[in-house]
Amino acid sequence: MIALVLQESGRTLAQSQVEFMGVSLADPWFLPLLLLLPLVAWLARERRRAVPARAPMIAQDLPRTWRVRFAWLPLVCEVAALACALFALARPLDGKVHLTSENEGVDIVLLLDRSTSMEQGQEGSGERRFDIAKRAVEDFAVRRMTDREGAADNICLVGFAMFTELLCPFTLDEKAISGVLKDLDVEQRRDLDGTSIGLAVSEAVRLLELSQAKSKVVVILTDGEDTTGLIDPLDSARLAAEKGVRIYAVFAGPRTVTRYDPLTSRRVSIPVRVKLLPALAKVTGARFFHAQDEQELEEAYAEIERLERTPRIEQAQAEHFDLYRVWVLAALLLFSCAQLSRHTWARRTP
Repeated sequence: MIALVLQESGRTLAQSQVEFMGVSLADPWFLPLLLLLPLVAWLARERRRAVPARAPMIAQDLPRTWRVRFAWLPLVCEVAALACALFALARPLDGKVHLTSENEGVDIVLLLDRSTSMEQGQEGSGERRFDIAKRAVEDFAVRRMTDREGAADNICLVGFAMFTELLCPFTLDEKAISGVLKDLDVEQRRDLDGTSIGLAVSEAVRLLELSQAKSKVVVILTDGEDTTGLIDPLDSARLAAEKGVRIYAVFAGPRTVTRYDPLTSRRVSIPVRVKLLPALAKVTGARFFHAQDEQELEEAYAEIERLERTPRIEQAQAEHFDLYRVWVLAALLLFSCAQLSRHTWARRTP
């Protein structure tokens, strides 16, 4: 209790210079003096032995009394008192750092195209475009939910073909997203196949309407245009803009395709024109990305992650408490015990 009272009254502006045995010290240069304590103890013992008034012990075989057995205690108390005093001079500190942070959360809906066109092999690797897309989406989601700055985001996963399917509601558990994506495949039923971008964006906006986050983001990945016409994608984008939702659109596919030209009877490369996705991003104030291979897909998600960082305001307040009062008190108590012993029971012991 005494130590706690002394600590609370001992706020200081001193800064820790070094740590010694788990204790922060403000003036550690007093510590080397502790190495002289054995010499001080030896000199004190020899000085007491050389006192002329003390009679030498003639009979070596006389029984040793308890006074003789514990004659070393006063000297030990004196040396310990000196050690405590030196440690007090080193200014031991107890430091406390209070951190306060404000996070502006980001809720993200990931839209993943599950139409059968995503089964096409990726140029160069031959791997399915859908499998490459799943890896990119998973890596992005895991990074956002395990932010190295400690500001994790809520992630929701929605798959879409002709219709949408909520695969994973908003979560901070990266294992939930990874588990869903592991077993996810393209739509197998022909009557449910298609690419309903407008419906997917509308569903994402509906899910984000319930969000309390200040920043709301949709990231849609597809390899085609809207083929169903169920909902006009631009109408969905305008609704998103009204709700403060930004739509980042990623087109996963080649930049050029080879077509047969009947006029020249030769195959020619024709640039792939993507019109809808850039328009969606522009309406909501976001960006469009065209990724023709896995590396560009990863770069697109990395850029989205950079653009949608979580703003953080962090303040640190440090407090230091002097602990030397406890050591001074211990030194006084030990020295008092030594002197009391010298003048009572240990007065005539060598």
